[in-house]
Amino acid sequence: MEEKESKTTVARFKRREKAPMPSFGWRWIFPLFLVVAVTWSAVLIFESGDQLLDSQSGETLDAVTDPTAPGFEAFVEQTWSMAVATEDNEGNLVNLIIGTVADRELGGGSVLIVPPALNLETDCQQLPCDLRSVYKEGGLNALTLVLIDLFGVSFSEEVLLTSSRWAGLISPVTGVEVDLEEALIEVTTEGTEITHFPEGQISIAGDEVIEFFSFSGDGNQVDRGKSFWDSWLQELGEAENPLEKLPDLGLNIVDFLAVVTSGEIGLVTFPIADSESSFFPDEERLQTLVVDLFPFPIAAVPGERLTVRLINGTGDFTLDSIARKQIVSAGAEIIVVGNSESFDVQESKVVYRDPMVAEEAEVLGAQLGFPVEFNELISPVTEVTVVIGADFVPALS
Repeated sequence: MEEKESKTTVARFKRREKAPMPSFGWRWIFPLFLVVAVTWSAVLIFESGDQLLDSQSGETLDAVTDPTAPGFEAFVEQTWSMAVATEDNEGNLVNLIIGTVADRELGGGSVLIVPPALNLETDCQQLPCDLRSVYKEGGLNALTLVLIDLFGVSFSEEVLLTSSRWAGLISPVTGVEVDLEEALIEVTTEGTEITHFPEGQISIAGDEVIEFFSFSGDGNQVDRGKSFWDSWLQELGEAENPLEKLPDLGLNIVDFLAVVTSGEIGLVTFPIADSESSFFPDEERLQTLVVDLFPFPIAAVPGERLTVRLINGTGDFTLDSIARKQIVSAGAEIIVVGNSESFDVQESKVVYRDPMVAEEAEVLGAQLGFPVEFNELISPVTEVTVVIGADFVPALS
């Protein structure tokens, strides 16, 4: 019995024989082959993906990045805009501007001064009818809806400035210099006169902005607001970097003002119709102004405007801005701009691919004075393509 257990123990602890050594091919050549195969596969995937992105109809193409070259196309950035309202400590609307950026990289833009006392309807039967009343009753949201309806476009964002926010915005500068033709005087119920701002050159500190905007009894509130914005924006623009004269508040309006004042600034007064006692919008002049302020507008209602791909077929790029204004004035929205494959296009036209938009395409063509045609192979990126040909200028006249 003991002898049997001994044999079993010996067998258990007996060392196994070593496996034979793998051949040279398995040890070195095969792993090297795997590494090369994986690397080459990655290269092929990258190259084929790059060619696939730059191909059309099976033909490999190079990406066109020169905006003056034939075949160039790019999506446009919609106009960066901001509605900025200021309220006093009682919640009254005392100042309102609409700002737009001309170029996000080069800077510059426009600021439209809108009178808070602007009436929306000439035959108003039931309040609220002016912007102050709208704001008092419904706040910034109600005011925004009214402005969108008035302008026919949406804004990138809306901002409300209060006394504390104005104090922060103005804090990096000593004050905003304004020249008053006459002193701003408050007359109390007892008949006492209190001078808040003297006549002549004055400096308005951050905590005085609301008080300055609030004076409206003499009817010059809009002019004073324009003087304030003009002076402050000019001062910001004098700095090499406007952010040096703006606070780090983490507010989008700071970045917006920095971009607007880093280029040429246009200050515009809201177009008012002739009226003895009230402010009413001059609708015709307003629509012209909207086209100038919003080169690439955001539709007031998503999907409301016909989307357009604007293609220059002449190589004369001075026509682009003219065509853009014509298209936006017609109520369309430009999504893509670019050039045709060659600059010898003779006829301007409106092209659509979806029969569902045929009627809208016909209307746009009639407004532009262009023929309209159906082409199911035209780019599907937008609803219609407007091609500018050599006859474009005669068509405008």
